Amino acid sequence: MKKNGYWFGVMILVCLSGVFGSIAGRLYQKAQPIAPVAVSPAPDLSPTPSPIASISATPTKPKPLTFEEMNKLYGPCTSLPVLMYHHVEPEENAKANKRTGLSVPPEMFRSQMEYLNSKGYTSITPADLANFFDNGTALPKKPILITFDDGYVDNGDEAFPIMRSLGIKGTIYIATGLMENFNYLTWAKIDEMRSSGLMNFGNHTWSHKNVGGSQESMTKEITTADTQLADHGINGSKTFVYPFGVYSKFAENLLRDMDYKTAFTTVNGRIMCKKQRFSLPRIRVGNASLANFGI
Repeated sequence: MKKNGYWFGVMILVCLSGVFGSIAGRLYQKAQPIAPVAVSPAPDLSPTPSPIASISATPTKPKPLTFEEMNKLYGPCTSLPVLMYHHVEPEENAKANKRTGLSVPPEMFRSQMEYLNSKGYTSITPADLANFFDNGTALPKKPILITFDDGYVDNGDEAFPIMRSLGIKGTIYIATGLMENFNYLTWAKIDEMRSSGLMNFGNHTWSHKNVGGSQESMTKEITTADTQLADHGINGSKTFVYPFGVYSKFAENLLRDMDYKTAFTTVNGRIMCKKQRFSLPRIRVGNASLANFGI
């Protein structure tokens, strides 16, 4: 009986221990600090910028100056088409030598010159333009200036007879050191054309070098050509064309110091202004009606 009572007491103690342990565990948990709950930030509901809107707009091209604006900034100015030619030769020659882009066939050239006469254009010289700049000498109502670059033999054999028959003036810019060579003019032909009173001649350097080289080289190129033109009595206009259309400030200053009056580039345009007299534009002419070139 005592033995049974002993085990009964042990069981009672075990049960009480479990109950008190459970209560103690709960009390311990309640006593622990509560960890903060991470709260996600509220979503940004503002509109998302469009990727297109965030790209800066491409800058617009500046508007070309009007004639009045150019006249005010660089004047006096005049509207004068200056036509730029190289070769006047049969089309088969141009194709054989791969220079159709630099050539106009004689029959097309004649048609172009006849067109100028029919439209009332009057051909002038670079000296006439310089007189307008410096002395205010009026130009004809519809002036036109016709130029040839390099001094090729066909300028004398093909272009000159057509211009002489129509009474049209022109100016040939020659690389003086190339004259008398194959495919170039001779000094005798140059003298014949000059004596007609229709053809004028200008400086295109001595060996057709662009003016982007060394100052020493450019000085030699321009001054040598200037001397040779003067020796042949054909330097009165004091006019220059940049080989390949390459302009440089050094060349401009040199030309100015040598008392040149005008210098032409290959930049397209027809407004001639006194303050831009050493970077004047021209219109490149090809194998098509002059109406196609805005003339």
